[in-house]
Amino acid sequence: MYTRLLGSLLFCCLQSLALFSQATTIQYQENGTNQLLEQNPFSKFVGAWTLQNEEWIQNWGGTTDTLQIPGHHTVTTALNTANTLLSIIDGPPPNGQIFWSYNPVSKVVNHLSSFGEIRAGVGEGSVSKEGNVRLKINFEGEPKNTYRIYNYRWLDPDTYHMKSVQYNSMNEQTGLFYEGTFVRMVPSETKLKEEITDILAVLDDTTIPVSMQLKVYDDEVVHMAPDSEVHVGKEALKRYLELQRTYGSVQMKHEVVEIEEAGDFILMRGQVTGSFFPKDASAAIPFKTKNLFVFGKVVGSLKIKKVIYNATPLPN
Repeated sequence: MYTRLLGSLLFCCLQSLALFSQATTIQYQENGTNQLLEQNPFSKFVGAWTLQNEEWIQNWGGTTDTLQIPGHHTVTTALNTANTLLSIIDGPPPNGQIFWSYNPVSKVVNHLSSFGEIRAGVGEGSVSKEGNVRLKINFEGEPKNTYRIYNYRWLDPDTYHMKSVQYNSMNEQTGLFYEGTFVRMVPSETKLKEEITDILAVLDDTTIPVSMQLKVYDDEVVHMAPDSEVHVGKEALKRYLELQRTYGSVQMKHEVVEIEEAGDFILMRGQVTGSFFPKDASAAIPFKTKNLFVFGKVVGSLKIKKVIYNATPLPN
């Protein structure tokens, strides 16, 4: 019976997740070339980036403005050689892409980029041993024979500053520029694990009222425990949890085994190790369980939508 129940839950979950899942990464055959990242002169740029304090400074003629640009997102990846880098910039328009290719013989960095409808850039430059990049780029859509000098300068391993300065055909600065400081974003998997770990800590704390524990569950939670009916909704779960406390107390620790994102849902496989202390003061009973959680995003935070678990045999 329990095996059929678990199989049914997994089938339903996977069917729902398939409706929301989509490819979120660039996929290609690495064929063992991922170790080439260490040789890539652009390796420090690999990762996800956003604007520090959401701040962007620019002068497109007349005055210098400091803007707030929330939601900027740059994803940068090395490709399957030691000399290339691709950046995809999204968030507030104009969105675009930048491609760098390093010639290890001439030591020249070649640049291609495209932003918006017509802002195509072509140029070249150099990269220092510290990873700083300097480029001279001509853009479609800017005055004829003008160009821009870009400087990417590392402030620390997780922060770089970029400034673009325009020059006229006489190699004189025109006064037009833009700049920003970019900070490395914490990988989404790390953020998810931190948030999920905080939720599991609430479940582990059996000294707090059941009403406090219920705050980490979705209103329509589905809870499946061994040798128990399915509990649907917070009220049903509340009655179950309160009943369990009448039998004794528990000390336990949830652990995350793996996390998988799938659209609006997050799957977490985990385990729990602990001991049950009966109210009759008899000896503590050790236990270990394995579980499957389905989390959903509710008003910007994660809530437990479904959970199923069963016992794991303990060593003799």
